[in-house]
Amino acid sequence: MVLIEDILEVPNNCIVDAVIPKKEVFEAANLNSKDKRIFTDLIKQIKWCYNFTEDNVRVDKFIDEERRYEEVELININLKYDNVHKIDIGKFKEDDKIDRIADIVMRFIPYPIILTIQYENELKFYTAHIRESKADFDKIVIDGKILSTNWMNLDKLSDIEEDFITKIQFDNLDRTDFYSFYNSYFEAVVQHDGAMTAGGTVNLSVEEIKRIYEEISILDLKIKEIEKKISQEDNFNVKMELNIKAHSLKQEKEKLINELKR
Repeated sequence: MVLIEDILEVPNNCIVDAVIPKKEVFEAANLNSKDKRIFTDLIKQIKWCYNFTEDNVRVDKFIDEERRYEEVELININLKYDNVHKIDIGKFKEDDKIDRIADIVMRFIPYPIILTIQYENELKFYTAHIRESKADFDKIVIDGKILSTNWMNLDKLSDIEEDFITKIQFDNLDRTDFYSFYNSYFEAVVQHDGAMTAGGTVNLSVEEIKRIYEEISILDLKIKEIEKKISQEDNFNVKMELNIKAHSLKQEKEKLINELKR
């Protein structure tokens, strides 16, 4: 069962319903042994659900000096139930590895991708704009960073999550061209992330939300690193200094969250 197929209202002529063998990703993406192990241990199935093209959705191609958005794919990854461990609401022990899987898949497939990762009745959505590599025109690079939503329990969606699901319905995506089409989804993820962080609707531009959210993400990483050092440190004075640094970073984060709430 693929959850995304139950919640998106997509025209039948966009359905692909094809399984992508993990071995195909191993070989094409030239994965190292560590990444292969992550795929083998955590992934039950990679499914190519939908293919949006000029012919089946009547959306124009978008081509400029940096981008070629000629079609958009929707890929769903189903995780192995026994090998993923939930440790809190919307949090899994393997979240870093799951994000690594998303990173590999979004770089491996040379098209803009709506990527969902599924665990039982929960979904996480990923997005990133792409552009052509200046070093190798046959390859794409991620433009900026890969963004994602929180894990959404489809049986208990919050108002913010309901709003996101509404925004990404096929009929609500901009069909001017494929860049606009994909960007509608990208912006919905940005707005969702801002609203989740602020705890409610954010009345800022998508660019402002994205900037603030990315700054918060960087601070979160720094705080996580410092807290790890604190847990490993025995020297009281060093621990005190690290705690002061962590407290200062948390204050910076709080200021950014307040910016979202303006």
